[in-house]
Order: sequence, then C-alpha cells, then structure tokens
Amino acid sequence: MTATSRAPRRPRSGAFRVGGAVDAGEVRAAVEAAEAVFRAPEEVKRELGRWFRRRDRVAGEEFYWFRPATASSDDDRVLDAALPGSTYQVFREKMEIVASKMEDLAQCVMRVLSDNARNPEDSALSTGAASILCLTLYNCNKLKTHWSEFGSTNPPNSYALSIHLSGRYQEICLRNQSGSTFFSLPAGSMLVTIGKQIQEWSNGEFKNAVGEILFELTDEPNPFISLELLYSPGHLRLPDVGRHARCIDHPKTVSFRDQILVALVLLVFFYLFWR
Repeated sequence: MTATSRAPRRPRSGAFRVGGAVDAGEVRAAVEAAEAVFRAPEEVKRELGRWFRRRDRVAGEEFYWFRPATASSDDDRVLDAALPGSTYQVFREKMEIVASKMEDLAQCVMRVLSDNARNPEDSALSTGAASILCLTLYNCNKLKTHWSEFGSTNPPNSYALSIHLSGRYQEICLRNQSGSTFFSLPAGSMLVTIGKQIQEWSNGEFKNAVGEILFELTDEPNPFISLELLYSPGHLRLPDVGRHARCIDHPKTVSFRDQILVALVLLVFFYLFWR
C-alpha cells in the first residue's frame, strides 16, 4: 500500500489512493470480459437501454452494472438472455472478483468515517440510488465529463463514495474545492473520493472531490475501459454502518493477505485525514 508524494494527502483533498489493492491480472481479465459486452450488436444495446448509455465522442459508451449482482436477479436474467452466448456469464464471473474488492474497500472507508466523524448530522443519508459499477469505453484522446447527458441518471455527488480502479498505469485529474491535481494511478490501484453526501453529512469535515481519467490514444490494439464504483450504503444511517458491517456473517474465509490489506487501508486512511 503506497501513498506517494504525487497522491492526495490532506483532508481537504477529499481523496486517497490505495496501491496494490487488486491483482493487476484480475483487473485485466475483468476488462477483457467487459470488451465482449461492449461488442454486443447495436440492436441488443438499444434493448438494454437501462444498462448501456451513449456519451460523447471521447467516452463513447458506458455500461452500468447495478449492484449487488446475483445470478437469481431479474437484471442478470435479462442480461444473460440478451447478450450473445456466454458473454454475460464470463463477464459476471470475472468482474465480480474486482467489484467485490472495491465494495469491501468502500465498506472499510464508510466504517472509518462513521467511527471518527467529529460533528456529523443526525439524519440519515439520502441514498435511494443503488451502487453502480460504471464501465466506460473510451475512443478519443481527451476526457471531459458531462453528467447532464445522462438524463435521469444521478451524478457522482448523489453517491457517498467513488472508487476508480486502474487496470494499467493511468493519469488522474482530481478536482476539489481547492482546484485540480494531477497524479498517477498504477495498475491494480484504487482512488477513493468522497461524495457530496458525505461532505454534507460531516458538516464539511470530509471534503468532496471528483476523479477524472485522463486518456490518450496509444498504439495498443485493445480499447481502453475504465472502472468506477459509485457506492451507496443503502438506507442505513451512517453512524450505524460500522456496526452493520461488523455484524455481517460472510460465508467465505478471509485470507491473511486480505486481512493485512484491510488493516493497512484503515491505517493509511486514518493517517491521511488526521495526521
């Protein structure tokens, strides 16, 4: 886990970076599975308008994977039936590995926030929206985000946290109230940014920030796909998130490596915000 001098390091940045959070090979496998999803015929994408969205000439398409995703859900049945062959089954298998790790990190961050906020609001967060893993397919050399183009889709500030996961070395622009900062995100690393909901709930103690991918054309034959989790804790009161997370009975065994990862995440997060 790293936090280099180029990474955001102070509370007002509203963000922090976690190095080596996911194996880069797992991210690449998930991205390759996503490429097959984006290759679906245009008529299929039109039928799946809830999941596929057009953007501008830069970020040409997006695929919204609503969380949690289970094989028994209506969404999964629709996607599995509409996408060719085993496209969705392979996508779900590969992407679930990285999505679950992003969500685990988000829960750790929410627990730290809920346990350490000094003067939080008593009211619950208005988090009616589901968490979404947003996959963006880029096709030009610059990125300029226009969230108003999504129509009824909520912008990032409607979520508690945003987590970018990089499958390769990537440049990021971090925008917050102080301006813009540019830094690198190595493969397998995550950038966590605080949403406007958290800033309002904490009475400004935790600052809102937005991370943007800086994409340039390369000679690589494969398309570039970014992963961003727009995380919502549901309808829980934020002070209850820590207790809720500790009461979850996970059916799987947590490896020693993952235990160390979680512990380091908490230590680095605490250091960045309260040093």
